[in-house]
Amino acid sequence: MSSLAINPPPNQRQGRLMLALIVGLLALPFIIGAALYFGGWQPPRISHHGHLVSPPRQLSGQMLRSAAKNGQKWIFMVRVAGPCTDACLARLDEMRRIHVALYKNMSRVSRAVLTDQPDDPALLALTRSQPDLLLLTAPPDELADITDPLLLVDPQGQLVITYPADASPQGVRADLERLLKYAWNG
Repeated sequence: MSSLAINPPPNQRQGRLMLALIVGLLALPFIIGAALYFGGWQPPRISHHGHLVSPPRQLSGQMLRSAAKNGQKWIFMVRVAGPCTDACLARLDEMRRIHVALYKNMSRVSRAVLTDQPDDPALLALTRSQPDLLLLTAPPDELADITDPLLLVDPQGQLVITYPADASPQGVRADLERLLKYAWNG
């Protein structure tokens, strides 16, 4: 009988081994998490590619009157100073591609060109070939302190995000998709 106390039966040994295995598997995520935490690893953060305008800036009613005919939508606009050159046309084509890439959310966003020369022949020809492209004229000092050419305006007419000229189209599209996913308006 004393031999039973020293050497447990095989079933009891298998049971203890199974219990140790289960406890080890349950503790494994905590061990890995602690190792990653104390090792200094951090997950990549989601960041936006544009510049958030804080606080959002209300745009003048004069500029947004022609955009209001499209209803309560987000307005993705390109600001053009002077005549529209080849670089300007390329940026407008890039904006159109980003808009099309939004797919299901495409109807929630309007495209616009904000210009100081509404009679520019290149822009007039472009708006004739793309009827959904709005041509907006801003008062000269409306956005004098904003240097970025790509702008995003919310449905209430507030400038919320600006993008630099070298912003990647994939980054802009990712921002728009994320924004439209969580926005309840527009």
